[in-house]
Amino acid sequence: MSDSAVNGQIAFTIAGEKHVVDISSIKNTVAFERHFDVSAQVLAMSPRLEYIAFMAYTAARSAGQKVPDTFDGFLDVVDDLEILDESPEKANPTDGGQSAEH
Repeated sequence: MSDSAVNGQIAFTIAGEKHVVDISSIKNTVAFERHFDVSAQVLAMSPRLEYIAFMAYTAARSAGQKVPDTFDGFLDVVDDLEILDESPEKANPTDGGQSAEH
């Protein structure tokens, strides 16, 4: 059993500075479930931008990164969000510049 229902990393940008946070903790998962009153499994099944932003905000605060004190404050300053997924089972074996031509 993994430590969390949610695994992975999220990158976000504030004022031109890129940050990467690990969202894979029980603390971050419980914070998500408490805030939205839904299972964290919804992140995998039906991700919403608000869910992704909240996980980035919560993980950044947990990691001691300097972010605004409130989630709405975070939304005011975040410029970009990106889910980083490097899991081998989701990797495309044809990525890497191969051409479709034979």
